[in-house]
Amino acid sequence: MKLPLVATRLIIVAFKLMVAAIVVLSILPLLTGGIGLDLEDGNEGGMTLDDSTIHVGMPMTVRNDGFFDINDLQVSFIFMNEDGDVLAESEGEKMDIPAGGETEVSIEIALDLLDLDRQMRSDLIFNGTEMMFDAKISAKYTLDMVQLSVEVGSDMGWGPFISDLQVDERNANAVEEGDDRFVNVPFSFRADDVLNGIQTITVTEYRDENGYTSNVTQFVHMSQQVNEMAKIPLSQDAYDRLTNGTANATVRTTLYILDCSTYDEGYLNLGGGGGGGGGDPVWNMQLQLSSSILKDIGGSYFVSIPFSFQVDPAYYYQIANAFVEYWDSDGFYTNVNQNVYLDENGWADIQIWIPQEAYDTVYYGDQLVHVKVTMTYQYWTGYSEMDYSEPWGVSP
Repeated sequence: MKLPLVATRLIIVAFKLMVAAIVVLSILPLLTGGIGLDLEDGNEGGMTLDDSTIHVGMPMTVRNDGFFDINDLQVSFIFMNEDGDVLAESEGEKMDIPAGGETEVSIEIALDLLDLDRQMRSDLIFNGTEMMFDAKISAKYTLDMVQLSVEVGSDMGWGPFISDLQVDERNANAVEEGDDRFVNVPFSFRADDVLNGIQTITVTEYRDENGYTSNVTQFVHMSQQVNEMAKIPLSQDAYDRLTNGTANATVRTTLYILDCSTYDEGYLNLGGGGGGGGGDPVWNMQLQLSSSILKDIGGSYFVSIPFSFQVDPAYYYQIANAFVEYWDSDGFYTNVNQNVYLDENGWADIQIWIPQEAYDTVYYGDQLVHVKVTMTYQYWTGYSEMDYSEPWGVSP
């Protein structure tokens, strides 16, 4: 589904505030004839992160449709938290707009995240927060004889920049490499576009009930969807406990950025669900969404969702149940049940029928969908889920 990007929301809110203020301002000085606002499609502005400072820029063209010059036009912004404490201020340069003329006005805001206390910074980065946002426009008219100032304000939801950190303990697996022993544990998270390419640090820790601990530190480059694998070294004894199902281990991945952190953890038991071994009929379930297909057959629409798995030979040619769930960006949800043969091929393809609105959602645009498959066979249950930035359609 399309994520609600921080930059996009902020620019839209700023635009609405500016329009409201300029409309009010244009009504008051009746002799001037009003002020017009033009936003070029190819010059929408955006948001960047430089070290710890967020920069927001939105250029616009202000047009003077009146009979008198407008002097010292100035646009200012103030960020406040919910308690009214000022977090950042931005005051634009003063500009003159001659009668019948226009001027390019660059709206710029800078917010240093390290100026916020750690709790607010952490909330903004990982949880999102509510802020108060004020815009003020002032100008002089009629040979500087009239000076007017208009203020508008609104609450604004901001964030989160990083979300959905998840440890995928069900798809963990133990590996031997010569004399070395490891456990591979997948984890994932989402990052706003403003963080694209920025490096963060993750530490994944392993602990079993015998008090054994180990960890691995990784430097991860952020993108809209991050999928990583933590390769944690184990001693031979710890490895043996893990593979024979007696470790009762916990795995925690902690993500650090700008002196703040968040974590997710799960219980690791390779003898049950998704990890393989220990007599499980099925293990290593993996959605294969890069092989998915979106189809339009004479006005009927479906998504073909493949997934792979491994089967213990003792359970070949038995039948399991696959329950597949599908979400899109407009809130559409559907699911389907289908029987799956447990054979050596370890592959199933599920067709999910969707209405035209859901088809259009993922075809016309760069979308992110969420898919989850849950397999059950007698006493055993395992699942795999994935966010997928689909290439099914091309933006118009």
